[in-house]
Formats: sequence, structure tokens, C-alpha cells
Amino acid sequence: MIHAVLFDFYDTLARVDPETILSGRRALAERAGVDPEAMGVLWRDSAAERMLGQGGELAAQIGRMLEQLGRPAAPDRLAELAALEIRTWSEAVTLYPDARPALAALKARGYRLGVLSNCSDQAGYVIERAGLDDVFDTLALSFRLGVAKPQPAIYEQACAALGVQPTETVFVADGAFGELDAARDLGIVAVLIEQDGQSRSYGSSAKWDYRVDNLAAVPPLVDRIALGSATPPG
Repeated sequence: MIHAVLFDFYDTLARVDPETILSGRRALAERAGVDPEAMGVLWRDSAAERMLGQGGELAAQIGRMLEQLGRPAAPDRLAELAALEIRTWSEAVTLYPDARPALAALKARGYRLGVLSNCSDQAGYVIERAGLDDVFDTLALSFRLGVAKPQPAIYEQACAALGVQPTETVFVADGAFGELDAARDLGIVAVLIEQDGQSRSYGSSAKWDYRVDNLAAVPPLVDRIALGSATPPG
């Protein structure tokens, strides 16, 4: 029996405008007095570390980058730069139009709902303030938990927070990081979503149980899975 639905956030419930991120980071580097291209390399090189919450708060992370670039900054300037990075992310992220209606429909049906996301501080900040507190029962964010998809532990922690077993759970995601393969290995029903605006920058999954091309299709699919009447592709 299905009792819960987990969603990836980025490229699943929301899309990110990469040009807004790049523009904001160029502005941040220029304000800090460093070469934007050189700082861009450090952002990319530290992505995995930041996704696991290593290296302290965002201001401290920016401070280390600036030190590496020979431009250390005072705490007040680092706080200002961190605020700029968070503002950039907030402006770059847009929920898919059918995200809230789909989540509300699932919630009304009695399913427990959660987010399972690989994200850094600033990306997590946006998730935590996306205005979806009324529908989500838990947010399993890699930078807070210190573990990321496709490691089994983050799925297990998310399911435990929802009070369900993996086999009682559906996971909807774009497939990055091999996340759907890992979900299936744990007995979670894996649903691939392919829709406009996805980045496709973080890999893909080879296996899933069902596929949809919009979030509106998720509630009826989950109902059919719960009733045992959904037919997997192929």
C-alpha cells in the first residue's frame, strides 16, 4: 500500500534559470573584487562539498573562495555577499505551474509528502521558503543531513521522517544523480518526470517504474499505483 510521495525539488517541482545564477555570481565576484571566471571555477569545484553541508555557513564558504583568490573579506562584507547569492537563487527559481495543485491534490487524498533534494545552503534556503509548508511533512535536504542521493541513507531518513517504509513510498524525480535507480533498489516506486525547463546537467537514471510529462499526472498515477491498477511501461 502506498502512503507517501517524495519529490525531488529542482527540475521536478521547480526550474532554475541558469543565466540568472551566472549573472548573480558575476555580480558577486565583481563586488568582491575578484575575477568572475576564477570564482566560477571555485563554485563548481566545491559543489559536492557544499551539497553535503561541509565547510560551514554560506558566508564562510564564500570567504574561503575569496581567500583562495587572494582577496580575503571582512565578516560584514561576507554577510553581504552571502545575502546577494541567496537573493540570486530566490530570483532564479520558479515553481512549475502545476506543482502546488498536484501537491494539494495528493495531500487532500491523505498521502504524506516530502522533498528529497541534493542541494547546497542557498538552494536549500529557497526550498525551505517556497511557500509549501502546508503540504510537506518533511524536507530531506542533503546539506542538512550530510548525505546525498544516490546513497541509500538519505532515502531511508526521508521515509523514516514520514513514518513509512520505502515500499510504501513513491518517488517522483527527473532522474539526476542516478536517483531513480537507487530508489528502486530500496523498493521505492520510481516515477520519472520529463518536462520543459529541466537542466539535464546532473546525470540521469537508467531505471524507473513509470514516466509522466507533467506534475498534474502524478496524483492519478499515485492513486492507480496504490490500487495496484497502474501498468508499468514496456
